[in-house]
Amino acid sequence: MSSLARWTYTNTATVKPFLGEDGENGGITYGTEYTIACTWTAEAKQVRDQRGFEFVSAYVIYTEDARPQYLDQILINEPGAPWQQIRARTAWDLSFFNDTTDFKLVT
Repeated sequence: MSSLARWTYTNTATVKPFLGEDGENGGITYGTEYTIACTWTAEAKQVRDQRGFEFVSAYVIYTEDARPQYLDQILINEPGAPWQQIRARTAWDLSFFNDTTDFKLVT
């Protein structure tokens, strides 16, 4: 973990990676859960997902962990928070600070 992440990403979230859909049964398959370091904010605003569809966000989660992807499920470490689907994922370069790439996940 980078020095910036150690200072800012003091919360955790659990991620279930999306593996695919079962066309016959209509079910969705997820992989083994893992935990990421992050910070988050509850935010209701209109955004676009990876496919260009508009939706109203529930949470914006910031992390330097590159594993969470579009359609994965994420559960932030907040009492009563439900599992959320990652609908948008963006990255930005922090090399100016001699740091690794960070990611913004929107549910």
